[in-house]
Amino acid sequence: MAKRKGSNTEVDQPSTSKRARAQSGQDEEVVPKMEREEEDGEESVMNLTQGDPNLMHPNEMREAEYGIIEAISLKNFMCHSRLEFKFGPNVNFVVGKNGSGKSAVLTGLVVGLGGKATITDRGKSIKSFIKHGQNAAEVAIRIRNRGMEAYKPDEYGDAVIVERRLTQDGATSYRLKSIRGKTISTKRDELSHVLDHFNIQVDNPVSILNQDTSRNFLHSRNPSDKYKFFLKATQLEQMSSDYSTIQEQREEIQATLRTKEETVPQLEKIVSEKEQRFKDLATLQELEKKVDGLKNMYAWAQVHELEKQLEPLAKTIKQEEARTPKYDQKVQESMKKVDAAEAKHQDIQHKLQDLAVKVEALSPQNEQAKANLKLKKDVCKKTQAEHRKVLNQLKTTKRDREQVMERIDEMRNSVEQDYEAERRAREEQIRMLQEQLQELQAQQTTTDHQIEQFAQAVSHYKEQLYSLKRDEQDIQNNTRQQQRRLQDLQSSRNNSLKRFGSFMPDLVRQINQAYQQGRFHQKPRGPLGSCISLRDQELALAVESCLKTLMFAFCANDHHDEKVLERIMRGVCPEGKRPPIIISRFHERPYDVSANRVQHPDYPSVLDVLEIEDPVVSNFLIDQRKIECVLMIKDNREARQVMQVQRPPRNCNEAFTAMGDQVYTNRYYSSNTDKSSFLRVSIEEEVQETQQTLQRLQQEGSALRQQLAELDLDIRKNQQEQRRHQTQKMKTQESINKIQYEIRDLQSVEEPTPVDVSTLEEEVMMYDEQIGNLEDNIKTIETDFNGQKDDLAVAEEAYHQIDQQIRELADSADPLKDDLGRADIEISQAKQHRKHYEQKHKEHLKKIADMQKDHDKHAKKVEEETGKALQICPERLKVRRTAKNIENEIIQINKRIAQEEVKRGNREEVTRDYYESREQFWTIKDQIKDLKRFLKILDEIMGQRQQLYKEFRRMLALRSNQFFINMLHQRGFAGKMKFDHRGRTLSLEVQPSESNRQVTKDMRALSGGERSFSTVCFILALWDAMESPFRCLDEFDVFMDMVNRRISMDMMMKVAHDHRYRQFIFLTPQDMNKLSHNSIVRMWRMPDPDRGQGVLPFERRADDDDDDNRRN
Repeated sequence: MAKRKGSNTEVDQPSTSKRARAQSGQDEEVVPKMEREEEDGEESVMNLTQGDPNLMHPNEMREAEYGIIEAISLKNFMCHSRLEFKFGPNVNFVVGKNGSGKSAVLTGLVVGLGGKATITDRGKSIKSFIKHGQNAAEVAIRIRNRGMEAYKPDEYGDAVIVERRLTQDGATSYRLKSIRGKTISTKRDELSHVLDHFNIQVDNPVSILNQDTSRNFLHSRNPSDKYKFFLKATQLEQMSSDYSTIQEQREEIQATLRTKEETVPQLEKIVSEKEQRFKDLATLQELEKKVDGLKNMYAWAQVHELEKQLEPLAKTIKQEEARTPKYDQKVQESMKKVDAAEAKHQDIQHKLQDLAVKVEALSPQNEQAKANLKLKKDVCKKTQAEHRKVLNQLKTTKRDREQVMERIDEMRNSVEQDYEAERRAREEQIRMLQEQLQELQAQQTTTDHQIEQFAQAVSHYKEQLYSLKRDEQDIQNNTRQQQRRLQDLQSSRNNSLKRFGSFMPDLVRQINQAYQQGRFHQKPRGPLGSCISLRDQELALAVESCLKTLMFAFCANDHHDEKVLERIMRGVCPEGKRPPIIISRFHERPYDVSANRVQHPDYPSVLDVLEIEDPVVSNFLIDQRKIECVLMIKDNREARQVMQVQRPPRNCNEAFTAMGDQVYTNRYYSSNTDKSSFLRVSIEEEVQETQQTLQRLQQEGSALRQQLAELDLDIRKNQQEQRRHQTQKMKTQESINKIQYEIRDLQSVEEPTPVDVSTLEEEVMMYDEQIGNLEDNIKTIETDFNGQKDDLAVAEEAYHQIDQQIRELADSADPLKDDLGRADIEISQAKQHRKHYEQKHKEHLKKIADMQKDHDKHAKKVEEETGKALQICPERLKVRRTAKNIENEIIQINKRIAQEEVKRGNREEVTRDYYESREQFWTIKDQIKDLKRFLKILDEIMGQRQQLYKEFRRMLALRSNQFFINMLHQRGFAGKMKFDHRGRTLSLEVQPSESNRQVTKDMRALSGGERSFSTVCFILALWDAMESPFRCLDEFDVFMDMVNRRISMDMMMKVAHDHRYRQFIFLTPQDMNKLSHNSIVRMWRMPDPDRGQGVLPFERRADDDDDDNRRN
């Protein structure tokens, strides 16, 4: 820091870099509607005494202990490579010319505290703030955290350091550190808790007023914008939004209350009926008493017979207990079937996953095999080239040897010649030969390049050939499938059931015969797709996508019918194409789904678009698929809008589009097919489409075959050209070798000396040795080449095998997907069977328990009767009435008791039903009572809150208006803030001169400087009503003249001095040297912008350290 002479103001000059601007729009928030209220009389404030604003707030001379910004650091942010500020606790000025990058401080503050890019009006996305040429940017902000209101002081200490990192891919991360630099949290929620605790409002346009917002607000003449500004600044808008949310929840509770109240009369009627049945049981008790009396009379005669009756009861119990293992076995078998079905389902899923894993695992092998094949080809080509090269060398060496031998003979038979003439002729010949050699070498280079091009073309054409052969195979498979489908469609012209398979008419015929023969309890329905029709043919694919395998399914009334139907299917249906069977109890009356169905003004449900004559089928689809709760929305975009963007309709969790796509609230699945197969009315249209598809496939096959022939011709042509150029290359190489030898021969001629051929003879021996080495080398190369050809064949086979495996894996996934659908149905059926046998097992055990209870009862009765008889007479006595007579009377009475029980129901069930229904009735009554009491309390609280909200809004308006009047008064202005809470408008009326109080001007009639000054007064008034610990203002004085600027600045300084517990940060391009300073002001001066300068270094003056020490 550098301290300015003659002033207590601290002037800091940070390091900065080139400036980069970004533009963006400003987010708009919609203010929720409030209830109409009476006109507030704020105009009465104009008659209040226009005194000192200090009377409105206590002049606290201590600085803030928490929530203010102590420092900010920017790295690679906007135009700055690195920029650091240490703010004072009260007034801070950032002064700099336009282009110096001072607005980046305000933008960094918003972004660093988690604000969106659109709030700053400086960029459309977070990554736009990263300095050009850099990959990431960082913003670090230190927030004071002292005193009694500190946030988690044990963890953070005296300051909370918030760091945010931005990257070019749009990612962002947070780190919240303690004053010692320890990371406490990396979650965005922790930052929200810190901001809420300190009451820091990053998106409050008054708390942090940037350039564009300030400029737009200064030029805005719309009173509603000012009113929105007021609501956001005072957080009244957030309070209104919270109240609206509570009201929505209240309406939901009210709907629940109405539903419960509607069920009360029906429940009351049910309780009354069951109470009457409970009272009718009293007559049975009288008959039972009479039976007890007859049994006492029967005494000894009955004792003997009762003892005999115990034996068959015990035998029956043993018989039933002997059947228990059978029931256990059935339960175990059904559980095993469930486990087997689930294991099968899981196994299919694992197979599909394994196929995907195998394909993924084979992909690198395929690439490696392909690369290995290319490598082997290159090795073979290189070996061939080496072989040709060695052959040429062998020929050249042999020719050179012959020429040396001829030279020896020539030298031995030669005579003296004119050596000078011969030398000149020899030099001329060498020059000509060298020119020919250069020409031939250039031709050789061109030929090598052409050979490589032809080889690459052959390799490329072979890859295309292999790919086209695979495409041809796919077309042949599709053609066979379409031909089979065309046969099925043509045969279904007379019988629509053949759409579901050629075996389906025979299956339905045998089901009808079995029903006529009485083999079914109820006639099974199916295939279900043939039992329904559409009101709108455009939704055929949507309905098929919704019902899926249920289109083929049959429904049976019970397990008996299911077994009969399964035996018929085994004899009719091909293996793997057996339709699923689902057990569901038949109901002849359609379900009433009016209370639970989805209702939408624009889109129908599946139940609405179907025409179903059989109520059994409609009830079955409601049970199995809930077709009353699934919407049909033709347009994909509208379906996403209804299900995902908006709140989905009540009782609806999914929808289908005309394209067959399935839309959930948070997911979207595209259809695997684009055509309907079963619900289309016109078979001729399907036949025509299939024929067109076949014709298209045949045309594509012909075109592919033509392409294959052309590729094969191109391969042969390129191979022929490759061989021709290789032959040409060999010939050219021979010419080159010959010329090179001739040149060496001419250059080796020496001055005539006595004939000495020993050197040439040694050269012949050397050539003989070279010829032997070359012949050995040729044999080695040929051996290697044969091995390389074998490796090449192995590599080609490996590549083709892996590629074939990938194709086979992809083809094998389709039947597994069909098996997965059938496995789902098998699981459902197995669980139903398990439930059936578990219920039978439970009934069996209950039967044994009842029989044992009867046995014990009889044994006890024998003992009781014997005891009673012994009490009457120790010896057995015969009664006057025969045992048979007494027995018949007892039987008659028991029959009457049994008839009454059949008529009135089981006593225990009647009693239990009565008490349960009565308990349910009173539970509903208590719930209704509690809900009414809760709603009453809620209405009272919300009424109080609404009144308090209006009063709070009125007081804030009065407070802001009074502060506004006092601020205007400091310059001799008069005016007021006129609120219209019903119209949601706020207008400023200002009279520049207090001399004429009769004429009040609105903002449009003021000059630019007067309007700017009035706006500053308005902002200061809102600041007074705002609880944020700091206020930021950017270029507030850009449209003011010198007089208004000085008055506004003095006024803001006065407000800042009176609010020492608040922090103020002002950004301005104006010179602040003439500002009346004091010790609470800290000033930062930005360097002038330099377009050619990367980083601007600054030196700290000596007195800065003293200043910092005194301040710390």
